Amino acid sequence: MISKALSYIKNIKTTGAIYESSRFVSRNITNEINNHKPQIVIELGAGSGNITERILSKLHPDSQLFCFEIEPQFYAKLENIKDSRFHLIKESAADVTKYFDLSSVDVIISGLPLSLFDDSDRRQLLNDCYSLLKKGGVFRQFLYSLQKNYFMPIFDRMETSLEMNLPPAVLYSCYKLN
Repeated sequence: MISKALSYIKNIKTTGAIYESSRFVSRNITNEINNHKPQIVIELGAGSGNITERILSKLHPDSQLFCFEIEPQFYAKLENIKDSRFHLIKESAADVTKYFDLSSVDVIISGLPLSLFDDSDRRQLLNDCYSLLKKGGVFRQFLYSLQKNYFMPIFDRMETSLEMNLPPAVLYSCYKLN
């Protein structure tokens, strides 16, 4: 447990966290995963994989999960996941559009520390995510602060909830309606 916390703290500029997300965040951020139909799901900043494992437990057998992770320690841990629906990509989330067609993704889940991004990089990433979502698709992000202004100019609808976590997390659910 201590070594896991140290791993997060050592990489705080890229993880933005002091520890992995809680089971409450993991459960609620994956609410849009549908085990009744195939989906294309992207996870940006998979970290230690606790949300990844929750996604895989909820996915339809014909769904696909694509995880982006650049931190070597986390990537090495994620490589141990053995599931034919799981695809690990060692690239920055900024390169996500190289891998998918526009309007082809059902759900994007992000644990990226958007508050640490500069404004133009954050705006570009969120615009890219919006362009990848299918009509009716959802982008879900958790942060440790209230930052509605990041999402409202880009997405068609946004909802927030406060999640039990250390520190408390705000979960943003951002929808593409058109």
